[in-house]
Amino acid sequence: MIKHLIFDFDGVVADSFDMNWALTQEHDDTATVDDFRAHHDGNVFEEPKIKFKPERLHEYYSEYEKRLVPSHIAQSVGPLKRLAERYQLCIVSSNGEQAINAVLAQSGVAGLFTRVMGVETHASKVEKFKMLMTEYGVTPENALFVSDTLGDVKEAHKVGLRTIAVTFGYHDRERLSPGNPFAIVDSWEEIEQIVSESDTLPA
Repeated sequence: MIKHLIFDFDGVVADSFDMNWALTQEHDDTATVDDFRAHHDGNVFEEPKIKFKPERLHEYYSEYEKRLVPSHIAQSVGPLKRLAERYQLCIVSSNGEQAINAVLAQSGVAGLFTRVMGVETHASKVEKFKMLMTEYGVTPENALFVSDTLGDVKEAHKVGLRTIAVTFGYHDRERLSPGNPFAIVDSWEEIEQIVSESDTLPA
């Protein structure tokens, strides 16, 4: 039985591709949009395709927080509220917790999430998944992860978590498919449907 839903933030909860791509260009004007997509084929810290200068990372996170606004997550609020009525929700992101918590609060949905884990908690999503397993009893059988990138699908596989991969974020179906996610969907409606049916599907 599914008890826990873990969400990536950028590209799933937040429609933030254009904003993050613009920020990336400001830090590396030689980067192409293909570089940016490839940057998310693995862990963005361990296998970076775009090299952010360490001394400028604080500028990136500061600008991200300034530019992230409630309109970025407006499309997710309704589905998240419905899902929170039945499941424990968490966020596991590679971005800054302060920015994510701020926009969730501004949108009136901060209380939907038991835990928000960003880069401050750990650079590895594998390690953050393990923390959720230890702290909240998350298991491969009782949880689903929702993300939009091949790199996230790979990290979830390392701890046995099934991933619902969405095509409305950073990666399309063709890029996601080689990761063999549990399901690939095109909308929030499909996410809700897959979750509601998941207890009758094989683990």
